[in-house]
Amino acid sequence: MAKIILVVLGLLIVYWILKSYRRRVDQAGDSTPSAGTETMVPCARCGVHLPRSESIASQGRFYCSAEHQRAGEAERGAG
Repeated sequence: MAKIILVVLGLLIVYWILKSYRRRVDQAGDSTPSAGTETMVPCARCGVHLPRSESIASQGRFYCSAEHQRAGEAERGAG
């Protein structure tokens, strides 16, 4: 009789864990992007992704720093 009680108790614990996991997954899936999100862009020189507002735009390309902007423009001018 004790084995049956332990099996039922184990199944209830597994059910409770799966139910809480599913609730967390559903809550994460329901979250929609907020108004504060912004587009990420890659640096044309090194490929690092950064927020568009923090990037330096030049001739339709985005750079992560002024140094990469200068190097990128120098390459484009020489090429």
